[in-house]
Amino acid sequence: MNVVITGLPFSGKTCLFDAVSQGVVNSAENPARADHPNAAMVEVPDPRLDWLSEHYQTKKRTPVQIEWIDLPGLAPGRSDLASQNTAVMEYLRRADALVCVLRAFESSRVPGKVDPAADASHMHGEFVLSDLSVTLNRIEKVEKQVTKPVPDREALKKELEFLGRCRESLEAERPLTEVVRNDFERNILKGFASLTLKPSLTVLNVGEDAAGNPDEVAAKFPALGQPKVALCASLEAEIARLPREERATFIKDMGLDRLRAPEVILSVYNALNRITYFTAGEKEVASRSIVRGTCAPESAAEVHTDIAKGFIRAEIVTYEDFKRSGGLKQAKADGHMRNEGRDYVVQDGDIVLFHFSR
Repeated sequence: MNVVITGLPFSGKTCLFDAVSQGVVNSAENPARADHPNAAMVEVPDPRLDWLSEHYQTKKRTPVQIEWIDLPGLAPGRSDLASQNTAVMEYLRRADALVCVLRAFESSRVPGKVDPAADASHMHGEFVLSDLSVTLNRIEKVEKQVTKPVPDREALKKELEFLGRCRESLEAERPLTEVVRNDFERNILKGFASLTLKPSLTVLNVGEDAAGNPDEVAAKFPALGQPKVALCASLEAEIARLPREERATFIKDMGLDRLRAPEVILSVYNALNRITYFTAGEKEVASRSIVRGTCAPESAAEVHTDIAKGFIRAEIVTYEDFKRSGGLKQAKADGHMRNEGRDYVVQDGDIVLFHFSR
């Protein structure tokens, strides 16, 4: 999984990248370039994994991680940055999810009026134009194919009808998420890398004067929609660079009730429609990420493909029941363990022991 941070120039994208990545990349000395973006593997915070690690006292703790990528800002209309904009758009199309950073802070170093709603509209317009270009190219190809006596002519006719609806939506500046109705249509767009179909999160970047109450700023822009997180990226990036033992004092001194960067990470994870289950024992405690609705054998592939191929059954206990019982042995004694077969849909927070043939 990878997430690309995007936004207009000077919106605070790199500060957000530094905040979520805990400053593992020195962005000041190595600014992101279109031909060489900055990237970092970022842990999805999960207190359940922390508790299980302490319970088993194991040194091997495996969290879910997402790659975060920082790029230069999009500068629509800048002919001198046309090649950079093209390269940035290519990265956006390859991303699994997008985080769009909008400026909501005043600064003498940043030109232009503070207007996150207008900036969001500007970004959306660029995404719509990109998707429309891809859609029109495909329509042109299908229109030529459908006139020929090809075996899949009826399927092509259905595709053409659907693409016509996509074009109408995009020409009205509406995202493709409003058009797709079923798996057939979703599969048609699978290879399009459509930007208006990607999971996305809006981050409203406020100034330090509003760092203690960023939600009040966000409330002024209801049209931005959801999901949305408001924070002061520069301040959270500064905190991320501090030693861990000094952070709590600094957070309190700055009047913050909490850090919001972990919420950004979790919001993106949820936008990707992912859930977490666990495998736990004396040797390793691990979080396993799957798409919501995944059955047990496919979930087992996150541990090893051989387990998925030889799947027999899964022993399941929820994290809540495990913690309440105080461990696996007592959870079994309390009747919380159950056996599930191939059709079982793994749930968020399940602790799973897979049984398989070798």
